[in-house]
Amino acid sequence: MSILEKISNASCTLRLNNDWLKIYTCPVPTSDFLSFVAIATIDAPQHAVLSLLYDIEVATEWVWKTREMRLLQELSEDEGRIVYQLVSAPWPVSDREIITRSQGYMDPETSEAFIKLECVADYLPLNNKYVRVPELEGAWNIIPLSENQCRVVFRLHIEPGGEIPSWLANIAVIDTPYHTMVNLREMVKKEKYLTPIDAPFKKSAEDVIQHYEKFITD
Repeated sequence: MSILEKISNASCTLRLNNDWLKIYTCPVPTSDFLSFVAIATIDAPQHAVLSLLYDIEVATEWVWKTREMRLLQELSEDEGRIVYQLVSAPWPVSDREIITRSQGYMDPETSEAFIKLECVADYLPLNNKYVRVPELEGAWNIIPLSENQCRVVFRLHIEPGGEIPSWLANIAVIDTPYHTMVNLREMVKKEKYLTPIDAPFKKSAEDVIQHYEKFITD
Protein backbone atom coordinates (compact mmCIF):
# COMPACT_ATOMS: atom_id res chain seq x y z
CA MET A 1 0.00 0.00 0.00
CA SER A 2 1.34 3.44 -0.92
CA ILE A 3 1.76 6.31 1.52
CA LEU A 4 -1.03 8.12 -0.35
CA GLU A 5 -3.43 5.32 0.60
CA LYS A 6 -2.26 5.17 4.22
CA ILE A 7 -2.88 8.85 4.97
CA SER A 8 -6.19 9.35 6.77
CA ASN A 9 -7.96 12.68 7.06
CA ALA A 10 -8.86 11.72 10.66
CA SER A 11 -5.21 12.19 11.65
CA CYS A 12 -4.57 15.28 9.51
CA THR A 13 -4.72 18.93 10.52
CA LEU A 14 -6.51 21.52 8.40
CA ARG A 15 -3.99 24.35 8.07
CA LEU A 16 -5.68 26.60 5.49
CA ASN A 17 -9.24 26.87 4.22
CA ASN A 18 -10.48 29.58 1.88
CA ASP A 19 -12.95 29.83 -0.99
CA TRP A 20 -10.79 27.87 -3.45
CA LEU A 21 -8.01 26.10 -1.51
CA LYS A 22 -7.69 23.72 1.45
CA ILE A 23 -4.38 22.44 2.79
CA TYR A 24 -3.89 19.68 5.34
CA THR A 25 -0.69 18.46 6.96
CA CYS A 26 -0.65 14.78 7.82
CA PRO A 27 1.54 12.45 9.86
CA VAL A 28 3.04 9.51 7.98
CA PRO A 29 3.64 6.13 9.61
CA THR A 30 7.38 5.46 10.18
CA SER A 31 8.38 9.07 9.45
CA ASP A 32 9.12 12.18 11.52
CA PHE A 33 8.30 14.40 8.53
CA LEU A 34 4.76 15.51 7.73
CA SER A 35 3.11 15.13 4.35
CA PHE A 36 0.55 17.50 2.88
CA VAL A 37 -2.72 17.28 0.98
CA ALA A 38 -3.82 20.35 -0.99
CA ILE A 39 -7.20 20.59 -2.72
CA ALA A 40 -7.86 23.48 -5.08
CA THR A 41 -10.70 24.53 -7.34
CA ILE A 42 -9.12 26.03 -10.44
CA ASP A 43 -11.06 28.19 -12.91
CA ALA A 44 -9.42 26.67 -15.97
CA PRO A 45 -9.96 23.59 -18.12
CA GLN A 46 -8.39 20.36 -16.96
CA HIS A 47 -6.19 20.27 -20.05
CA ALA A 48 -4.69 23.66 -19.14
CA VAL A 49 -3.43 22.26 -15.83
CA LEU A 50 -2.09 19.16 -17.58
CA SER A 51 -0.31 21.32 -20.15
CA LEU A 52 1.36 23.33 -17.39
CA LEU A 53 2.43 20.24 -15.46
CA TYR A 54 3.96 18.79 -18.62
CA ASP A 55 5.87 21.99 -19.38
CA ILE A 56 8.82 21.44 -17.04
CA GLU A 57 10.87 24.26 -18.59
CA VAL A 58 8.73 26.83 -16.76
CA ALA A 59 8.68 25.03 -13.39
CA THR A 60 10.99 27.62 -11.86
CA GLU A 61 8.27 30.22 -12.44
CA TRP A 62 5.65 28.53 -10.27
CA VAL A 63 6.83 25.45 -8.31
CA TRP A 64 7.80 26.82 -4.90
CA LYS A 65 11.55 27.19 -4.24
CA THR A 66 12.50 25.36 -7.45
CA ARG A 67 15.81 26.67 -8.79
CA GLU A 68 16.05 24.22 -11.67
CA MET A 69 13.96 21.51 -13.30
CA ARG A 70 14.93 19.55 -16.37
CA LEU A 71 14.03 16.39 -18.23
CA LEU A 72 16.55 13.57 -17.83
CA GLN A 73 14.78 10.87 -19.82
CA GLU A 74 11.53 10.45 -21.69
CA LEU A 75 10.59 6.82 -21.14
CA SER A 76 9.06 4.70 -23.87
CA GLU A 77 5.35 4.74 -24.66
CA ASP A 78 3.29 5.46 -21.49
CA GLU A 79 6.01 4.69 -18.94
CA GLY A 80 6.47 8.34 -17.94
CA ARG A 81 9.57 10.51 -17.64
CA ILE A 82 12.54 11.04 -15.33
CA VAL A 83 12.90 14.62 -14.06
CA TYR A 84 15.62 16.44 -12.10
CA GLN A 85 14.66 19.20 -9.65
CA LEU A 86 16.87 21.46 -7.54
CA VAL A 87 15.12 23.06 -4.57
CA SER A 88 16.39 26.01 -2.55
CA ALA A 89 16.64 25.61 1.22
CA PRO A 90 17.09 28.37 3.81
CA TRP A 91 20.60 28.93 5.15
CA PRO A 92 22.32 27.02 6.72
CA VAL A 93 20.43 24.04 5.26
CA SER A 94 21.84 22.66 1.99
CA ASP A 95 19.80 22.81 -1.21
CA ARG A 96 18.11 19.55 -2.18
CA GLU A 97 18.27 17.56 -5.41
CA ILE A 98 15.16 15.55 -6.26
CA ILE A 99 15.01 12.98 -9.04
CA THR A 100 11.59 11.58 -9.77
CA ARG A 101 9.80 9.36 -12.18
CA SER A 102 6.40 10.77 -13.10
CA GLN A 103 3.81 8.58 -14.76
CA GLY A 104 0.36 9.63 -15.93
CA TYR A 105 -2.90 7.71 -15.92
CA MET A 106 -6.34 8.66 -17.21
CA ASP A 107 -9.63 7.14 -16.12
CA PRO A 108 -11.36 6.44 -19.46
CA GLU A 109 -14.83 6.80 -17.91
CA THR A 110 -14.48 9.94 -15.75
CA SER A 111 -11.48 11.59 -17.51
CA GLU A 112 -9.79 12.05 -14.13
CA ALA A 113 -6.03 12.42 -14.62
CA PHE A 114 -3.56 11.02 -12.10
CA ILE A 115 0.17 11.70 -12.14
CA LYS A 116 2.19 9.52 -9.79
CA LEU A 117 5.55 10.79 -8.50
CA GLU A 118 8.14 8.41 -7.15
CA CYS A 119 11.77 8.88 -6.17
CA VAL A 120 14.64 7.45 -8.26
CA ALA A 121 17.44 8.86 -6.12
CA ASP A 122 20.21 6.72 -7.64
CA TYR A 123 19.50 7.73 -11.25
CA LEU A 124 22.48 10.15 -11.26
CA PRO A 125 25.79 10.06 -9.33
CA LEU A 126 25.74 12.14 -6.14
CA ASN A 127 26.77 15.79 -6.32
CA ASN A 128 28.63 16.93 -3.19
CA LYS A 129 27.29 20.49 -3.63
CA TYR A 130 23.75 19.37 -2.74
CA VAL A 131 21.87 16.82 -0.65
CA ARG A 132 20.03 14.15 -2.65
CA VAL A 133 16.50 13.49 -1.41
CA PRO A 134 16.43 9.74 -0.67
CA GLU A 135 12.66 9.16 -0.53
CA LEU A 136 9.62 10.87 -2.03
CA GLU A 137 6.10 9.90 -2.91
CA GLY A 138 3.48 12.19 -4.35
CA ALA A 139 0.68 12.65 -6.80
CA TRP A 140 -1.44 15.08 -8.75
CA ASN A 141 -5.13 14.33 -9.40
CA ILE A 142 -6.87 16.62 -11.87
CA ILE A 143 -10.64 16.15 -12.01
CA PRO A 144 -12.78 18.02 -14.56
CA LEU A 145 -15.74 19.79 -12.94
CA SER A 146 -16.96 21.60 -16.04
CA GLU A 147 -15.61 22.79 -19.37
CA ASN A 148 -13.73 25.64 -17.69
CA GLN A 149 -13.16 24.43 -14.15
CA CYS A 150 -11.33 21.54 -12.49
CA ARG A 151 -10.31 20.27 -9.08
CA VAL A 152 -6.60 19.79 -8.42
CA VAL A 153 -5.41 17.55 -5.59
CA PHE A 154 -1.68 17.72 -4.81
CA ARG A 155 -0.17 15.31 -2.26
CA LEU A 156 3.46 14.92 -1.28
CA HIS A 157 5.68 13.32 1.32
CA ILE A 158 9.45 13.83 1.35
CA GLU A 159 12.23 12.39 3.45
CA PRO A 160 14.66 15.29 2.88
CA GLY A 161 17.88 13.49 3.78
CA GLY A 162 20.95 15.13 5.26
CA GLU A 163 20.91 16.92 8.59
CA ILE A 164 17.66 18.81 8.92
CA PRO A 165 15.54 18.58 12.08
CA SER A 166 12.01 17.38 11.47
CA TRP A 167 10.53 20.22 13.53
CA LEU A 168 12.10 22.75 11.18
CA ALA A 169 10.92 20.98 8.04
CA ASN A 170 7.43 20.52 9.48
CA ILE A 171 7.05 24.23 10.26
CA ALA A 172 7.57 25.04 6.58
CA VAL A 173 5.63 22.14 5.05
CA ILE A 174 2.55 24.27 4.27
CA ASP A 175 4.58 26.78 2.23
CA THR A 176 5.17 24.39 -0.68
CA PRO A 177 1.53 23.57 -1.47
CA TYR A 178 0.29 27.09 -0.75
CA HIS A 179 2.68 29.00 -2.98
CA THR A 180 2.69 26.30 -5.66
CA MET A 181 -1.10 26.29 -5.92
CA VAL A 182 -1.34 30.10 -5.90
CA ASN A 183 1.20 30.25 -8.73
CA LEU A 184 -0.47 27.42 -10.66
CA ARG A 185 -3.79 29.27 -10.48
CA GLU A 186 -2.24 32.22 -12.30
CA MET A 187 -0.02 30.29 -14.72
CA VAL A 188 -2.87 28.27 -16.24
CA LYS A 189 -4.45 31.51 -17.48
CA LYS A 190 -1.70 31.91 -20.05
CA GLU A 191 -2.79 31.44 -23.64
CA LYS A 192 -0.18 28.75 -24.36
CA TYR A 193 -1.89 26.35 -21.93
CA LEU A 194 -5.32 26.63 -23.53
CA THR A 195 -4.23 24.18 -26.24
CA PRO A 196 -4.47 20.55 -25.07
CA ILE A 197 -1.26 18.52 -25.14
CA ASP A 198 -0.88 14.98 -26.39
CA ALA A 199 0.75 13.55 -23.26
CA PRO A 200 1.18 9.75 -23.04
CA PHE A 201 -1.32 8.92 -20.30
CA LYS A 202 -2.05 5.26 -19.68
CA LYS A 203 -5.79 4.57 -19.92
CA SER A 204 -6.48 2.76 -16.67
CA ALA A 205 -9.14 3.39 -14.04
CA GLU A 206 -7.62 0.93 -11.55
CA ASP A 207 -4.27 2.80 -11.43
CA VAL A 208 -5.84 6.14 -10.48
CA ILE A 209 -5.24 6.42 -6.72
CA GLN A 210 -7.88 8.66 -5.19
CA HIS A 211 -8.31 8.34 -1.40
CA TYR A 212 -8.98 12.06 -1.09
CA GLU A 213 -12.79 12.11 -0.95
CA LYS A 214 -13.06 12.89 2.78
CA PHE A 215 -10.64 15.79 2.45
CA ILE A 216 -12.98 17.34 -0.12
CA THR A 217 -16.21 16.83 1.81
CA ASP A 218 -14.96 17.95 5.24
